[in-house]
Amino acid sequence: MLAIFKKELKTYFYSVTGALFVAVNLLVIGLYFMASCLMSMNSSLAGVMQNVLFILLIMIPILTMRILAEEKRQKTDQLLLTAPVSVGKIVAGKFLAILSIFGVPVLVSCVFPLIMSFFGKVQYAESYSAILGYFLFGAACIAVGVFISSITESQVIAAVLSFIALFLTFLMSGIVGILTQSGDNVASVLKIFDFSSRLDNLMSGVIDVKEVIYFVTVVVLMLFLTCQAIQKRRYSVSKSTISLSVYSNVTVVIGIAIAVVLNLMVGQLPTRYAEFDVTSGKMYTLTEDSKKFLSSLNTDIQILVVGTREMMENYDYKEVEKTLDQYAELSDHVKVTYKDPTLDPTFYQKYTDENVSIGSLIVVNGDRSKVVSPYDLYETSVDYQTYSSTKTGYDGEGQITSAISYVTTDDIPKLYIVTGHNEDSISNFTSLNNAIKKQNIETEELNLMTSGGVPEDADAVLILSPKSDFSSDDAEQMLKYLKDGGKAIITSGYTETETPNFDSILSYYGLNHVNGVVLEGDQQHMYQTPLYLIPDSDSSTLTTAVKSAKLLNLLPQSSGFTVSDNEIRDTETIEKALTTTDSSYAKMNIQADQGQVSAEQDASDVNGPFVVASYVTESADDDEKGTKIAVFGTDNLFADQIDALVAGANVQMVTSALNDMIDQEINTTIPAKSYDTASLTVPYGTALLLGFFLVLVIPVVILASGIVVWFRRRRK
Repeated sequence: MLAIFKKELKTYFYSVTGALFVAVNLLVIGLYFMASCLMSMNSSLAGVMQNVLFILLIMIPILTMRILAEEKRQKTDQLLLTAPVSVGKIVAGKFLAILSIFGVPVLVSCVFPLIMSFFGKVQYAESYSAILGYFLFGAACIAVGVFISSITESQVIAAVLSFIALFLTFLMSGIVGILTQSGDNVASVLKIFDFSSRLDNLMSGVIDVKEVIYFVTVVVLMLFLTCQAIQKRRYSVSKSTISLSVYSNVTVVIGIAIAVVLNLMVGQLPTRYAEFDVTSGKMYTLTEDSKKFLSSLNTDIQILVVGTREMMENYDYKEVEKTLDQYAELSDHVKVTYKDPTLDPTFYQKYTDENVSIGSLIVVNGDRSKVVSPYDLYETSVDYQTYSSTKTGYDGEGQITSAISYVTTDDIPKLYIVTGHNEDSISNFTSLNNAIKKQNIETEELNLMTSGGVPEDADAVLILSPKSDFSSDDAEQMLKYLKDGGKAIITSGYTETETPNFDSILSYYGLNHVNGVVLEGDQQHMYQTPLYLIPDSDSSTLTTAVKSAKLLNLLPQSSGFTVSDNEIRDTETIEKALTTTDSSYAKMNIQADQGQVSAEQDASDVNGPFVVASYVTESADDDEKGTKIAVFGTDNLFADQIDALVAGANVQMVTSALNDMIDQEINTTIPAKSYDTASLTVPYGTALLLGFFLVLVIPVVILASGIVVWFRRRRK
């Protein structure tokens, strides 16, 4: 086999075919790498490998067309057929020779992530998963080409048939989608010839054992069929025993059956054992919070999907399918059913009065149900110049866990949002608003002046940075509510006018508001500017989840608090969740700087350190009525752009507080998972220079070397 391998490898490079294949592949891959990674600052190679698959459909038929067809035409195959080498070794040697040529551009691609590492943080696992998918796809295509070359004497026919076969496998997903809309058509059998969609997981950063086994099976089966085609010419079988055609056909059927059964068995493996999520944000893996929640379920949940799996594929909902599969696998109480709306267009009316669209999820528990819109499963951003939207995050797990929590919760908590003092609106903070909705907490505005106090059904109260002072009656009503075991989330930022009544609420609990803007003097505790604080984090109810996720908090333009120990009652505890350093100070005279915050410290400024986030608890005779207050020096930390910079860590503090206030033992507020990958910082000139070498110099050198070798061989 080694001799055949060496002979074939030399033949390809002596005839320029091998050099041409390597050069063209490197040119195309290098071009996409320059455009998609270096120029676009993208740190993942997955998109590059996905886009260059098409070149294999063109180049592999050219590479494989002569491997057996030409020898058959020139009758040189008789030398191989009479050689003391098994047919399997002959085929394996020829296949490995072509695979080695294909391996050259694959190995060069493996260097690309290392090149990117010089310019930023690289998504290594996702990149190499995509390269693995590219290699397996190419190996399968080569095996198909070798088989087709074995059944014809014409190189041209072998190349054309190989291209047609590979092109059909590449388009098979779309063909099946057209032929079978409901998924129960016989045409769905054609999926076994679908190469492209089998790469979905590997190209998305998921090492899927089922996909790997599928491509390995295709390679082995194609080489097996190639051996059978050659066997017809190598051996003659006596008709008095058994005819060659019967022997060959039976063997082929057995080989195909083994391949099908093996893939069916592997396909039954649970997702948690067959798929390994290597994406940076664990995009396709349920969080520990969801797993704990599912393990605590003691009632049956049905998730109805409006649409079939085929419809979901057409809508590119692969993440949703994977998430739903994990819910069903992790809990015997969860059953996922795909409903074809074309067969039963009104089935959803038994569960909801809302209009639903394809891709909607209906989560049902007995008489209770909740609809999750497909538009809520993804976060999007809109480019108002082109009016196009782009998916920026996946929120499937968060929405589904929230929906299950909703239908299994008897009492829905209620959060009152205080208004009437020029407070910020919660609608300005999309991430915070969505997080509260995910906790299935009902919200309602509350005007203390007209309501006469906090309603009895309040589970908690939210106050977002009032710009004008509370009246003495309002402050008294809030204090009465809190003293009676109330729960509150309060943000208190800098105000142009003093707010003594509002400040008295917090000062009663030992937090003295410093009405200024805190600047950080320690560069290790600021983000770009002293106004953007990266405070020290201490153990607290607010920060436990954030610290376990190894995230930081970011507070822009925050005011601060000082705590006097002699003002704290024995029944009270103040957790200093976030604090600034000794180098910090509060700028008090903002108006004198025409609204600008100067970094220069003057005599009117107050020296730090300051508490910028705290959690106050005070016990009562009835433990269930103990006071709990989460206090923050600003609500700017909940701004969507700020919260996104710290991967949702700021909003996480609020959800942690609410979980504690409403006695929710398991966190069911799962943040959306961002599609954004770490950006590279590649100078434009450097990108062009690298592109020049990858796209032009290296391919031209390889092709020129092949031509020189070929020309010298011809002259001898």
